[in-house]
Amino acid sequence: MIKNIKTIAEAKAKCLNQKDGKQKYVVVEQWLKMFKKWFSPSGNEYTATLPAVEIYSYIAGFNEQGQECYATQKTLSNIGMVSDRQVRNIINMFVDMGVLSVEARDGQTSLYKALPFTDAHITPPGESSLPDPSEKEDESNEILNVSEIIVEEETQEPEFPERPEIFTWLLSLDKKKPPHEETEDFVKRALDSKNIYLCENDFDSLIIDLKSESTIYDSLPF
Repeated sequence: MIKNIKTIAEAKAKCLNQKDGKQKYVVVEQWLKMFKKWFSPSGNEYTATLPAVEIYSYIAGFNEQGQECYATQKTLSNIGMVSDRQVRNIINMFVDMGVLSVEARDGQTSLYKALPFTDAHITPPGESSLPDPSEKEDESNEILNVSEIIVEEETQEPEFPERPEIFTWLLSLDKKKPPHEETEDFVKRALDSKNIYLCENDFDSLIIDLKSESTIYDSLPF
């Protein structure tokens, strides 16, 4: 867990763009990655993993747009880039936590619905999610340094120094892109898995270059 982050509200606030107040990458619930452990109402403790975040985000993305998420186990394994067995474990974990409902359908497709995470899901049993008074001094120091951080970010060159390595790496992943997924969404997931963040202009330029080099990235989803 990131220091001083003890509630869902605090985590979500950390993931908002200062310019428009929206989550930096809507394809992934970034705030979920701020917690190392998740907890179920029954008292079970789970280790938070990136594949689990990816799968929950994929399902939640449909629900947030007012759509239903119908998916096969294979689809979810591609989204999380994990095996079918790992997908089953992740789904069972979310069901036990009460943040996912699953309705079996005919064939291999199921209907998934993401339910909200609460502070109880990220707070160890017996601990309080209320802020520790002893941490207020540290928080004050962080606030004092915000203006310095913003000035530093604004003066940095927009060019991303590791662009060639990122480009080559992403090209090597094109065959892993699910055919139904937009290239932009797949690339965002891949970058996020390595904690790589690009500004909007750099990201758009990267997508254009990838599509010019890969017929898979340049193809329309179906």
